[in-house]
Amino acid sequence: MMKVSFFFVSLLFIFIACDKIEPPFKQQNNITNDTNVFIQKVLIEDFTGHRCGNCPRAHEKLRDLKNVYGSKIVAISIHSGFFAMPLPPSYPADYRTPEGDEITNTFGITQYPSGMVNRKIYNGNLIMSHDSWAEAANAILQQQPSIGMSIQNSFQQSNNTITSIVTLTLLQELSVPMKLCIFLTEDSIISPQTDYSLNPNLIPNYVHMHMLRKSFNGAWGTEINLTNKNIGDTIKRSFSLPWNNNWKKQHAHVIAFVYNTDNNEVIQVEEKSVE
Repeated sequence: MMKVSFFFVSLLFIFIACDKIEPPFKQQNNITNDTNVFIQKVLIEDFTGHRCGNCPRAHEKLRDLKNVYGSKIVAISIHSGFFAMPLPPSYPADYRTPEGDEITNTFGITQYPSGMVNRKIYNGNLIMSHDSWAEAANAILQQQPSIGMSIQNSFQQSNNTITSIVTLTLLQELSVPMKLCIFLTEDSIISPQTDYSLNPNLIPNYVHMHMLRKSFNGAWGTEINLTNKNIGDTIKRSFSLPWNNNWKKQHAHVIAFVYNTDNNEVIQVEEKSVE
């Protein structure tokens, strides 16, 4: 009897040991284990430029936040203003966009680096230093989402166009006016960057991440009508964008976010790789 008991205890120990889940324990998609439960995500807009010597500190903060929160943090790096202007031969590229310039001017961005977290005022500030991003993001991530989002991307070789279908799921009653924005970003762009922490301060092969490339539907998006919509109802919208062959599909992402047009606060955001 003792031998039989020892045998089953040994089997139980092997089963538990083989079922061990190793860290890190990160949420890597837009839902929890229950496929009907969405999670709140946060948009961080980083205003930057390749000639901004302090901007790499903000880039590092974004990297750290992504490491901690995974896909709950969605980042857009908007190259704009004086520090984003090309200056050959060291800085030949121009990463500014019409949409990025419009957002920069509308929100009155004058200091670099700086950013917005869900375009929400935190501790009295809408435009804040990267040192405040983590605290502001964490406060938002404690909330329950009022909208769930998903993105489906497809590429049409015949006309060199990407199409994104965005599905919104109403999770709470909402009566605010809203718009939906669809942006394209690109990672892993190798290009010069100034970094004042180094001597010499020019990094010729800097890796730029989360760079805004283009909008599918303008800087301010498309109106979303929730009239007669109930909790659990869905809204689908499709948008297409001509592809620029200078962009790398394997490094590109579609970012969709919904915001309240009364105060510009982002309600929910989602990100999906192009490939």
